[in-house]
Amino acid sequence: MATQTSSLIGANLGGTGDTTKLFALGTIAQGTGGSEWEYIEVTSTHVTGKVVIINQNGTGKVALPAMLTANGTQAQFGFAQNAINQGEFAWVAKRGRALYVLTSQSLTLGAGTQEGLGLSANSGRLIAMTAAIDGATMYGIRIISGVGTADYAPGVPTLASILWPRSALNG
Repeated sequence: MATQTSSLIGANLGGTGDTTKLFALGTIAQGTGGSEWEYIEVTSTHVTGKVVIINQNGTGKVALPAMLTANGTQAQFGFAQNAINQGEFAWVAKRGRALYVLTSQSLTLGAGTQEGLGLSANSGRLIAMTAAIDGATMYGIRIISGVGTADYAPGVPTLASILWPRSALNG
């Protein structure tokens, strides 16, 4: 996982969610190694690696394919790097190297580079584009630690480089 340090005083990028709001929602922090983080309030519970859709008002919820069309070009994406409970405030990673992502199937090293990955139907996880429904393509994510069939277990995050995550709808 990316080293989670920031020059923003009091920002604990690697911390779990907090019930006390410590920063303005939507605050951006730069982390070590070029990582970028956003401070949000989550409206649903997230486990490490879950894909979060970030609304303009700084709230985040589980990213589902239907939300990609509902939020149009206003959607931004983050990845929970720790468990965050509903109603808590936390930092989510928007880009960086060696960040945790959840997958719903085995993926090979380098997956997502050209063909994109897909957003799983109902879990906030990534899948191979060939298994995704129309409109659920995600670009700007590259798997750097392959998850083979023998190693795959639901709920176990893998590592990815998050370059600039976006849906096909956000082009």
